[in-house]
Amino acid sequence: MEVKARIPGKIISINVKEGDAVKTRAVIAVLEAMKMEQPVASPADGTVKKLCVSVGDKVKSGDVLMVIE
Repeated sequence: MEVKARIPGKIISINVKEGDAVKTRAVIAVLEAMKMEQPVASPADGTVKKLCVSVGDKVKSGDVLMVIE
């Protein structure tokens, strides 16, 4: 399952690494948009398979942030 950015912004933190187990609704990253922090929650239980962004990256709406299996 791909976790995508809902809005354009800048990645200010990533709270998981590849191989980490995550639970539904856990905050896995934080995106800054319009000077506000927007948490990115896990859509399902699973394991982080791949990180597609790094801290400081600018993303557009719909960009894939990570893959969870």
